[in-house]
Amino acid sequence: MNKTGFLIVGLFVCVLLTGCGNSGKSQAEKANSAEKPVRTEIARMVETEERVEFSALLQPLEETLLSFEVPGRIVSLEKKESDNAGPGDVLAGLDASEYRIRTEIAGASLGQAEANLNQTLKGARDQEIENVKAVYEKAKAVYDKAVLDVQRVENLWREQFVSQSDYELALTNLSVAQNDFNAAQAAYDLILEGASAEMRELAEAGYRLAEGNNSLARLALEKTQLMAPFEGTILAKFAANGQLVAAGTPVFRFGNIDTLKLNLAVPDYNISAWSKDDLVTVSLYGREKPGVVSNIAAAANVQTGTVNVEVTIENPDHDWLPGQVAVCSHVLKSHLSIFVPVEAIVSLSGASPYVFVKEDGRAVPKQVTLGKLKDNRVQILSGLESGSEVIVSGAGELFAGVPVKNAGGEAQ
Repeated sequence: MNKTGFLIVGLFVCVLLTGCGNSGKSQAEKANSAEKPVRTEIARMVETEERVEFSALLQPLEETLLSFEVPGRIVSLEKKESDNAGPGDVLAGLDASEYRIRTEIAGASLGQAEANLNQTLKGARDQEIENVKAVYEKAKAVYDKAVLDVQRVENLWREQFVSQSDYELALTNLSVAQNDFNAAQAAYDLILEGASAEMRELAEAGYRLAEGNNSLARLALEKTQLMAPFEGTILAKFAANGQLVAAGTPVFRFGNIDTLKLNLAVPDYNISAWSKDDLVTVSLYGREKPGVVSNIAAAANVQTGTVNVEVTIENPDHDWLPGQVAVCSHVLKSHLSIFVPVEAIVSLSGASPYVFVKEDGRAVPKQVTLGKLKDNRVQILSGLESGSEVIVSGAGELFAGVPVKNAGGEAQ
């Protein structure tokens, strides 16, 4: 081929290359200028709460095991499980016949002691004084006669008109008469003077003893009835009619379930965020009730490093039961944060997640710091300002600077 042929071929190739270059540049410009349809929303600050949750058993506000304080045989059970009772209501009773007899005996002893005390304190009546005086005068007359008899028999004995035995008999009669006279004189003097201080103290002590025994007997009789100590509900029954029970044997488990409580083991490093009368939310199988922090222990458990926090929940319908496990949610603090849909996050599992915002009609990436996930929305801790128009749909297909347009209207 001559030089003219080579020149024609070269010009042809240049024309082809120039045409191809112009065609490629046109396609790229078209790709860059095409607007991507996206959906956006305006980033706004919303209040968010930092919460902690604890699980615990529901318990009655008050609870006790009820038992008789005296032994006996149960003859009546007035209440059954789930029955309500008020303070002083009779729940059960023992056979009280023996306790009634003991009360009657104690009452009679008290009456006797009272009569003895009255007699000791008031002294003898006039008729009693006259009777004792008559005994005294009779004993004195017998004694005086015995003295004269001894004198007469002694003279006769000296003259040997009576025997020695007659004389000794007279002396014996004198000794007996003298003893009787001394006793009658002492009784007469005592009734005239009244009871001594020692006798009065003895009578008073006897009365107090009888009075105490009577009170104990009556108290034991009262304790044959088992009564409710406060407003509550029978939670369990442990005895039956006819059963012989000892003092202290449990008969009922009794508690107040109008108000329930939770005992929460709160870590000691977190206890400063709790205060008495704080409001909390308690949930049970999807149902919620408000609760109140009623007490915070004054000391931490040295073994677990936790502090007991008591929460009370009103339960007037008894629809929540002791023994069920409830969850208590407590707000530690609240603050404002931005939340965006999960779909807006690019490289969600990567080290540097980011979102696209729409600025001047183009997609602009913003590196962000993520927080908590809540209701399919992610908390943005930093990197995004309130008021930004965040691309929440189609972000995975975008790159920096690509033109975008809202699909379906302006951002909300």
